[in-house]
Amino acid sequence: MSDYSQSLISLLAYHATARPDAIALRHKKLGLWQHWSWKNLLELSERYASALYEYGFQNKQTFLIVSAPNIDVVAISLAIQALGGEVQLIDQSVDTLKTEDFLRHLAILKPDYILVEELEQLVSIETLRYHPIYIFYIEQSKLSTFEYDYVVAVDKLLKNSNEKYRIDFKTSQLEPAQIAFSFERIESNQRLRVQYSHQDLIAEAKHLVQNHHLDHHEEAFVTRAFSSVGHIRYLWSSWLLAGFNLNIPETLNTRDQDRQIISPTLVLGTNETYARVEQLIYNRLPSDKWLAKHYRHALQKQKNEEKLSLIDKFSFALFKQVILEELGFSHLKVALTVGQPVTLATRNFYQSLGVKLHEWGEYAEWQSTQLDNSQLHSLPITTIT
Repeated sequence: MSDYSQSLISLLAYHATARPDAIALRHKKLGLWQHWSWKNLLELSERYASALYEYGFQNKQTFLIVSAPNIDVVAISLAIQALGGEVQLIDQSVDTLKTEDFLRHLAILKPDYILVEELEQLVSIETLRYHPIYIFYIEQSKLSTFEYDYVVAVDKLLKNSNEKYRIDFKTSQLEPAQIAFSFERIESNQRLRVQYSHQDLIAEAKHLVQNHHLDHHEEAFVTRAFSSVGHIRYLWSSWLLAGFNLNIPETLNTRDQDRQIISPTLVLGTNETYARVEQLIYNRLPSDKWLAKHYRHALQKQKNEEKLSLIDKFSFALFKQVILEELGFSHLKVALTVGQPVTLATRNFYQSLGVKLHEWGEYAEWQSTQLDNSQLHSLPITTIT
């Protein structure tokens, strides 16, 4: 490995030096796209690292993040890793993680530090069975206020910092084997965990970047399910290695519209993602138009691998560009599927549009730990998916 690819932190520092003004990240907020250059992202990450150091964060400690992606979450994640810490994620979309499930997870995981998107997620903080060093939050609900010294707003985290101990990413020395991310799941009476070091993630990113000829010109699109293993293993690490632009939608409700505007060259999704987008197109096809009806019929033949007539091929050609633009796939270069493969019907649907879905069939190796009775008392006997 070259010097600049020893860790995720050194990759960030490299891009901030080599291409300081190039866009690293875009995030839509309140209907407007905001952007940060590699230099901006490095500076913000270093400020968070200095602030967290002042709040006592140390090497080898765990920092649980339960939030949708945004610039602060990205910068704080990098800051944690620059300090030698481990970013801990629950392998479930924050949008579907219920408050009671989150609190029960805390009883098992017991992270040293916590970041939540909304203070309302901690509405029952008094029921916690352990005391984290600090809990940080991005937004405060009108319904939830806590008068605890260890509950701190993210904006105050930076305001209260005097940067007495400035953390310089360019001179930070991290062991490649240092754990960067860990993922947690609770299933029945078991705690499932998988960890990835800096060198693990960079090695996988190199494989993906080389396989699909990715470079800094890519426009990548990330969904709200940022805590999933697949997104971190493939999108996050490849983004930092190749130095392309990462685009984050505003909400789940706007992701399709946001993707349409961005028209990414790189998309990563699960089989559920691609099936949902496929159904979206079917729902938008007019039901009373002859061409649309024929297109539906031709699609069905394509999915069943039946021979297409000339008029079938004509209808595909007629609808292809319109549908690709509707999907936000008109400039798509690589479409990756992580986890379980898509169905044959879904694969044929995208094939008819000239979109080849590439399976990245490397599965996470979860380590299982049996929970004792005292831990199980605080958990529902359900499976998190």
